[in-house]
Amino acid sequence: MKRLDSKKAAQSGQAMTEFLVSMIAVMSVLFLAIVMLGKFNDVRNRTLMGSRYVAWERTVWTDSDPSKNYVSDSSTTEGWSAKYGSSALPVSKTDTEIQHEAVQRFAVGDNVAVSGSDRTQTQLPGTRPAMWDDYGGQPLLASANDVLVSTGVGNDPSSSQTTSANASLGSMQTAAGYSFGSRLTVPTRTLQFGTMSMAIAENSDVLKRLWPKSGLLPSFSGLVFTDTNVLMANAWVPDGTTNAKALFSQAVPAANAPLVPSSGYMGLQKYAPEISTLQFGRVQQDVVPGNRVSP
Repeated sequence: MKRLDSKKAAQSGQAMTEFLVSMIAVMSVLFLAIVMLGKFNDVRNRTLMGSRYVAWERTVWTDSDPSKNYVSDSSTTEGWSAKYGSSALPVSKTDTEIQHEAVQRFAVGDNVAVSGSDRTQTQLPGTRPAMWDDYGGQPLLASANDVLVSTGVGNDPSSSQTTSANASLGSMQTAAGYSFGSRLTVPTRTLQFGTMSMAIAENSDVLKRLWPKSGLLPSFSGLVFTDTNVLMANAWVPDGTTNAKALFSQAVPAANAPLVPSSGYMGLQKYAPEISTLQFGRVQQDVVPGNRVSP
């Protein structure tokens, strides 16, 4: 029979025990880190959705921020609307109001209805996403002020000059002998930028213990997720058919002045009686028959 060395067996058992304890400690940290990364990813996804929402809101709501003063710039939708679509200007939101809505709609728990009063809410919603707590039960998002929203406009195409909104399309000689310059006044700064950022877990004691200061690496002090989306808005926001007619009439010289003296063609009326009914440069709104829009 072979004699077993009890001392060597004891050492082997101790090494296995130490290995298991070490692995449990390492795997526990890894498990906690993976779960935490999932929480961070949820915040990241909601920030992305929020930035899309912010950019979209700017394509349907004008910007009434007086510090930006877009109304004085004819190359912006707001500046164009001041002349051709004035009813669009009251349909406006400031960046602050959009920020309030973003907080209420993207930093909230499931199955919460959207409300028209969201734009006036300054506090966090009553519920928060299920994953938005650290391991100590503290909310990752501490305050509504930790959510920032900003919007802006850019040229489309990016190489266009702001003056091209009012650039002449050319000129024609009128029957009276003067030159008429045609133009089509449309805004060129129609790229709407929407940026949203969320600062989370800045004061989380649990995460600070998990990620303490190590050498030159600082301790955990929170994360900031930021995303920007860009959408092209409509070139203009028409204010009814009358203003739309006035807009396009600028580009039709014959709609503004006779280009050919009537004496030059009225003599042909005996051969073509319909000449007297011609309407040169007529710009007319389309009218949809009632039976085409009825249910």
